[in-house]
Amino acid sequence: MSHSSTAPPSRPSSPAPLYRRSPVRIGCVQYDVKLGRVSENAAKVERMTRNLQPGTLDLLVLPEMCLSGYVFNHPTAILPYLEPQRIGPTSLLARSLARRLRCHVVAGYPEALPSAPQPFEIDDTQSQTESNAGPSSMKQLEGEGTGVGWNSAVVVGPSGEVVGNYRKTFRFETDKSWAKEGDGFCHFDLPEPLGRVAVGICMDMNPKDFLAPWDAFELANYCREKAVNMLVVPMNWLSPPGEPPEDVPEQDPNEPSDSSINYWASRLVPLHDPVPGYATPREETPNPMGGKDVIFVGCNRVGTEEGTTFVGTSNVMTVSSNPSRIELVECCTVSEEKIMLVTVT
Repeated sequence: MSHSSTAPPSRPSSPAPLYRRSPVRIGCVQYDVKLGRVSENAAKVERMTRNLQPGTLDLLVLPEMCLSGYVFNHPTAILPYLEPQRIGPTSLLARSLARRLRCHVVAGYPEALPSAPQPFEIDDTQSQTESNAGPSSMKQLEGEGTGVGWNSAVVVGPSGEVVGNYRKTFRFETDKSWAKEGDGFCHFDLPEPLGRVAVGICMDMNPKDFLAPWDAFELANYCREKAVNMLVVPMNWLSPPGEPPEDVPEQDPNEPSDSSINYWASRLVPLHDPVPGYATPREETPNPMGGKDVIFVGCNRVGTEEGTTFVGTSNVMTVSSNPSRIELVECCTVSEEKIMLVTVT
């Protein structure tokens, strides 16, 4: 599928780098997560992925907070949905998918504090509002501004083992109502063909607090400095608000969000603008074109939650610094629920 109209300006294609010895096969699960319906959402992901055959993917990505939903505006609201590492509903689903498909899985979830008592099992027949109260033992953990957990992503290997956990570094306003700030950007050295994979979560793509200079490019510069092969970003990316008096055209539900794609591309400038020093690491086979080729994977959700609309447009882009180029390989529309399957050669 070609979306030349949505792609930012790019140079002609360059040959695939030699250091990528085999194609990378990526799947993104874009769907409408229902707030507070953990079991229902997990069952939906299972249905959507049931026709995927083992051994046909290297990486499967689910959105940010992919089972709980996202819009929790008070710490008490999210307490019943906080998950422990490794054994929470999201980790168990990711581990099951990884074992069945024999691939790596990245999935977003609300991580509980290690000392947190576990909430009672959520009854999905209750509304999210009804179950906001949470157990009294967990309410005692609530502290305004201190955070009751982290907005995290789990990384699972093909045998079902948890090989990494990342905590969101830059928090959006909704996160700040309950989530602690993470410890900073990080990456994981995974088997080929994935290589060195950095994980960010949604707001990490933006300038910190929307106050840092635009050209700080915090996440992209981290990826450049650490010579990553892939940047994977689970998202709950919102439709941008209109700014009066400008008239914002209505988004076609059968098309991707051009503005979102171009924005994400613009936040990756350090990876596709010629930058001295961002070259192939010595232990890799040199790229005859002189630059490093990086894969960007953004997995977003669709639907509306508590009046907030999500923009979908899950996508895979390839980025190179020499020659300077960024190319849109594949993307979803703003409304479809699907598994986007991409092979990057």
